[in-house]
Amino acid sequence: MIWVAVFGFLAGIISGMGIGGGTILIPALLFLQDMNQQQAQGINLIYFVPTAVIALITHQKNGNIEKKTAKSLIVPGLLGAICGAFLAVYMKAEVLRRCFGVFLFLMGLTEVFHKKEVISHEKEYKNKLAGDNGRKRRSIMDTLEFATIKNEFQQADLEKKIELYVNTPGLTTEQYKELLRMYPITELDRLDKALQ
Repeated sequence: MIWVAVFGFLAGIISGMGIGGGTILIPALLFLQDMNQQQAQGINLIYFVPTAVIALITHQKNGNIEKKTAKSLIVPGLLGAICGAFLAVYMKAEVLRRCFGVFLFLMGLTEVFHKKEVISHEKEYKNKLAGDNGRKRRSIMDTLEFATIKNEFQQADLEKKIELYVNTPGLTTEQYKELLRMYPITELDRLDKALQ
């Protein structure tokens, strides 16, 4: 039972990151518990509700939710969930397990090749920023660096927030917007003065 709790914790971390905790939880339940594919997926759905709520609150506070896009996905997603639930109930457990395995395999391939594509675009962008005549390269804030800046920004007092916003090199326009969403709206005049 302790291993189920361990995998539940790991799946929670993955769920909080928005990757999909079921990719860990479902195989763990199949190997560690005496249950079929439908039962494992049913437990995963119950598990998903509270973990998704907590992750959603955290991402909302950090301004990571594009509400317009989310709204356009909800209705088709609900319809798809109804169809998927009926399919899962009426499929044989062995067939459902194989479908899940193929899905995980395809997702893995997609992530591997997508990452290469992202790295390629990032190199291209860095080369554009470098300029033609050996001008000094402008540093680009990567995701990990920006996560550290965001965390520091959230915990900082007003003076430090202003300093981070004004003096942090390499931030993109989107990253500036994200920091601005976390800045106290009642103190925007002070930030405006610092930017002049």
